[in-house]
Amino acid sequence: MLYRLLIWSVVFFWGISFVATRIVVLSIPPITAAFVRFLIASVALILVTKKMPKLLNWHSFFAGFWGVTMYFIFENSGLVYTYPTNASLIVSSAPILYTLFSHLIQKKKTSVIEYLASLVAFFGVAVVIMNGRFVLKVSLMGDLMLLGAAFAWVFYTYHVEKMTDSDSLTGVTNITLWGVLTLFPFVIFEKKPPITLTVPVIISLLYLGIVCSGVAYVFWNIGIRRVGARYTTNTIYFIPVITSIAEAILLKNLPNFYTILGGGLVILGLWLFNRQERRRNNESLSSGKDEST
Repeated sequence: MLYRLLIWSVVFFWGISFVATRIVVLSIPPITAAFVRFLIASVALILVTKKMPKLLNWHSFFAGFWGVTMYFIFENSGLVYTYPTNASLIVSSAPILYTLFSHLIQKKKTSVIEYLASLVAFFGVAVVIMNGRFVLKVSLMGDLMLLGAAFAWVFYTYHVEKMTDSDSLTGVTNITLWGVLTLFPFVIFEKKPPITLTVPVIISLLYLGIVCSGVAYVFWNIGIRRVGARYTTNTIYFIPVITSIAEAILLKNLPNFYTILGGGLVILGLWLFNRQERRRNNESLSSGKDEST
């Protein structure tokens, strides 16, 4: 139960983070903003652990490369060419892509019900994001970049599963530092208009760096290791719901019908998927006991 609470706290943190990110990117270029965010996270993690991490681990390198550098480059660059609605929908496809990846590549058992549950949750996300306006404008370049972000998160999850210390402060520090190091070359070539630092921008950067990229990554990786990659990844579906509710509260407007309907579909899809996984796990345990006796 504790580990699931950690995962859902991350969903809350990342749901709110879109508001903070919006404040930051209005004053700082997107890739530079991502670099500063994870630089703050690295410094905070090193101060907490009180030692420099050992970077000689290929899985921590690739986790940092895919989960920090490529994810944020694809997402931030894609938003230059496409619309936020497209971006939210495409990035929210990461759980479905991970389910396919784990089934086809990692050979994990996946039932038809689990695929249907994923589609129900994804449809719920679509209802929340589109808010009754069922029109999408296609931008091939931008949409492909956003799909790249979704795949980057799948690869990040794969390498986190392979790490032995991914759920420790040291492991997350390694991932974060590799993300900063591999982001740096892209920052050099990014065009930089005059940067203005205001109190809201500084507070937002600290929130994104310390909470969303430090604490949240630790909790998320604990979830992957302790609860399972599929359950943890599927909670991504709920992030747009949290964002919609947060925006409604900040704007002092109650969530509308589409937010409530979409949120209900997301919850239903997650419940069906997790129920099916628990049933299969229980059957595996029962068959294991029968064989041992």
